[in-house]
Amino acid sequence: MNNPLITLLFGALTFPGAAENMLWRADNGAQAYCIKDKDTVCFVMINGTTTQVREIESKNIGKLGITPKAHYEKVVTFPSKWISSTNQGDLIEFTTLAWLKSERYTVSGVVFVDNNGKYTHQ
Repeated sequence: MNNPLITLLFGALTFPGAAENMLWRADNGAQAYCIKDKDTVCFVMINGTTTQVREIESKNIGKLGITPKAHYEKVVTFPSKWISSTNQGDLIEFTTLAWLKSERYTVSGVVFVDNNGKYTHQ
């Protein structure tokens, strides 16, 4: 699946709602996206290897230091910026929006995924 269009269509058909939150690396060789069902699960796909990076949402909520995730009315996490790509791996920023008592809070954090698909958070 080296064709980005096929990859996008596959992702959109397999994971409804993922395509609208998809972030592509500048060379279209990698992508990051989140799926929200009961919980949010985020992924980074590089060279055909998909790595789950779901912990980023909890880390971001923890940075707010206000209340546990379960107390927020709504929480949305999405990939917001492809910071860098090197021969060691990729650094991607994920942003979390959280609503509490109708007030929105925004926080971001980064994940690093090496070329072997190993996830290192913040």
